[in-house]
Amino acid sequence: MTTKSMARRTASGTAWLLTLALGVGACDFLDPTKVDNPTTTDEDLAEAERPTEALLPGLRAQFARAVGATVSTTENASDNYSIHGTGILKQLDDPYQTDPTIVDATGTGSASAIYWHNQELRALGDFVIDVIAADDPTATADQIAEARYYRGMGLLHLAENFSAFPLEKDGTPLPASEALSRAITDLSAATNGPLGTAAKAALARAYRWQGDATQAINQAVEVLAADPAFLFQQEYDSQSIENNPFAYLFLRALQEMQPLPRLDFLDPKYTSREAGIAVAKAEEMHLIMAEARFAQGDFAQGKTHLGNAIRLAHQRGATDFVDNDQRLNADLSIRPRNEEIRVAAEPGAPFRAGLVLDRPDESIPVPTVSGTSLDADSIEAIPVSETENLWHALWLARQEILFLEGRRMADLGLRLPMMLREIDANPNISDGDAGTRMTIPAYMTQAVAEVMDTFTPSSPYDASENLTTTEVTMDIDLNRLLAQRNSSPFSN
Repeated sequence: MTTKSMARRTASGTAWLLTLALGVGACDFLDPTKVDNPTTTDEDLAEAERPTEALLPGLRAQFARAVGATVSTTENASDNYSIHGTGILKQLDDPYQTDPTIVDATGTGSASAIYWHNQELRALGDFVIDVIAADDPTATADQIAEARYYRGMGLLHLAENFSAFPLEKDGTPLPASEALSRAITDLSAATNGPLGTAAKAALARAYRWQGDATQAINQAVEVLAADPAFLFQQEYDSQSIENNPFAYLFLRALQEMQPLPRLDFLDPKYTSREAGIAVAKAEEMHLIMAEARFAQGDFAQGKTHLGNAIRLAHQRGATDFVDNDQRLNADLSIRPRNEEIRVAAEPGAPFRAGLVLDRPDESIPVPTVSGTSLDADSIEAIPVSETENLWHALWLARQEILFLEGRRMADLGLRLPMMLREIDANPNISDGDAGTRMTIPAYMTQAVAEVMDTFTPSSPYDASENLTTTEVTMDIDLNRLLAQRNSSPFSN
């Protein structure tokens, strides 16, 4: 496929898009339609007996790819993980070095293909909904609702993680706010379909980004009313579409993704190729309500919601897992890997135990849905007058409970540039236009960016691998900065 054709995603029904939709391979959870001729034209498909039904497996497959790519790219671009190895471009660790070449990947197994896979999902959704289902008398309301959920999620991922991008062939870049509005339209239409509760959870997330506390709370309440322990995971299949982050967390010898020491206890979260990634869960609904109440000045009610999120996270439990991760820095020195180590979130902060687990080759409890170092009773004990500490607890809870789910980079205010192929191939986009450069918030100075993944000492071991100190200090606490700068979308 040429560079131009890859960059110019379209809903016009081209043969490559049909191949994507139909040629999804054998995968149990997708249950794909078997197709004898993968180069079937859109006219052939439109005349098929049930064309909308035939295309849904392709949408499901592309959604799986988009979720994996979103998690891998954004977790590395945030402070959750630092990159040590050759499989992921190191520049993704530094927002000041992240340019369109860094997110130019298209491969299913790439750690930086977020733009490609979400634009693919959006374009395939356009094709299924606007071209095929529109002329398909056999298309059911549930099928169309499911397709609109997937398109809405592609738009939401784009809106959360990019500042501007086109939404049609050769289109001019539209602001993320436009994609967010379109996502809300699609997700609203999906609420009566088979993924209705997941759509409502996504709406709560989307309304949060719009700063609409009333709508965000309403949607969150509906999700929790439907299922107080709601969990919607995107599942994977080792024979077809694997859990993308798992390769960099565990499978690859270099294990390029290394968590902050204060997040060590949450890693690797995904313990197999088939491990599901949480797309929506009840904990996030509680966190959204807590944030909305904090922004309204109702810290008492907000504390209750935050405590509910923490309690539910603890109830999810953990899976015992033997981790072979050596916990190595890029220079092969050893990162914190003994449970005796205590970690301070920033210079002067108290040292906390229980954040670092024994590795390698030890059986450790791994939270596979949610985990947190916070205690609900401790949150309740914080006076409502200590607003900065409450906001800090909220941002830490979001970081920990939504760990490895693709939320943190957006929470930090970082937005990626669109991929280079889009810029080069689209006649309506020039280098320097909106969306072609990394968006970095004012608080994220170059000095801050340089230390968001670092800690002191960088290795608490001597040359013989003996532990020389049990105290490690993070060089900066971005949750403190978020709390101090009133970073919530509900506040801006």
